[in-house]
Amino acid sequence: MSLLGPRAEAALGSHGCSLPDHLENAGGGPFVGSLSFYQFSMIVSGACTGIVLILMFGLMGRHATHMSNPNEQLKIMRVVNMIPSYQVLSFISICFPNAYLYIQGFTEVFQGIALYAFLMLLCDFMAPTDQKKVEFFSSLETKRQWQPKKKRNGLAFLKLTWWTVLQYPVVTWITAIAQVVTQSLHIFCLESNEPHFAHVWIQTATSLSTSVAVNAILQFYMNMKGYMKEHHPLTKLLAFKLIVGVVLLEKILFLILTGTKVLKPNETLSGVDVMIGLPNLVICIQMVPLCFLVLYAYRTTPYEISSAPTTLRPRQYQALEGDEEALVGGIQKRYQGGWMGLHAWAVYLNPLELLRDVISAYRMITRARALQKAQMREQAAKEEETTRYDTANDNVEGA
Repeated sequence: MSLLGPRAEAALGSHGCSLPDHLENAGGGPFVGSLSFYQFSMIVSGACTGIVLILMFGLMGRHATHMSNPNEQLKIMRVVNMIPSYQVLSFISICFPNAYLYIQGFTEVFQGIALYAFLMLLCDFMAPTDQKKVEFFSSLETKRQWQPKKKRNGLAFLKLTWWTVLQYPVVTWITAIAQVVTQSLHIFCLESNEPHFAHVWIQTATSLSTSVAVNAILQFYMNMKGYMKEHHPLTKLLAFKLIVGVVLLEKILFLILTGTKVLKPNETLSGVDVMIGLPNLVICIQMVPLCFLVLYAYRTTPYEISSAPTTLRPRQYQALEGDEEALVGGIQKRYQGGWMGLHAWAVYLNPLELLRDVISAYRMITRARALQKAQMREQAAKEEETTRYDTANDNVEGA
């Protein structure tokens, strides 16, 4: 049986790749009644996608219309967006298998943005303003991961974690573009791990970047969890990690199953079904129950004016509308998302806002770290001067 259809031999990729440049979903027989697996998976994944979009955009919409804390809630919207992004790209991959090779890498990009937003959300939980962050982390000492007996200053720890997590969306954006380019040049070859194809190198870079970033988030949480218990960070971390972890485990599982030929084309499943359809169908189905955990972990209750505890509201922040007052005597007069949350959506959808957040965090961390080093050098110089003065006095007294 031909792997991908009757025209596979005529459409082989360049440089010896057995995968055609243009994928055709052909060869699978009836799966349920008269429906092929391709048709069945489109129906099921389409229904799951509809459910996920309603639930997740509903949650994001509630945050937009109940935006009492823009700093935190805009980050929550970026974290939550990872699920509908995964869902839509997986559904498109099922319906249009040939598009999978061009869009698959961008699922990692959305995951990287969500991971970065999650890190900054944890920072906001501990200190809502840049000044408070500098004061808070400057006063801390954290354990080194590989040398637990040694301590690292909190600001140095924040800077290391920030760079480690930030590299993830940057690397995945580069690898996603590289996948599109190499596929266009017929040198990507999804089915091969040979070194003269780009697939193995792109996959390796993405996996290493993911592992480093996720490890940094876990270390950050382990060191800082005691400072943000009232925000239930473990629930938020689990909701995020389950999505990332389950998808990663499934990729490994399908790689093993297809590599050992346990899962292979047959009279029911075509080659495209095995490589693309089935893995993406599983992702589409599993996102539905995971949505409910996300709905609970990132609910709007703490930000609703009538029910939000005072300790969870910011003492000050900049309104999205110039004529709105933020807080008067600790009580907020109105939400800041604008009519129907349109202002909040505009800020969320503006990529320049995300870039400004990154630049602002970079400047804050860099300046604070530079000031701290200068103070440490000044302190060391004073101690050295004091020691030299004491030594000179001792010599005089001895003489």
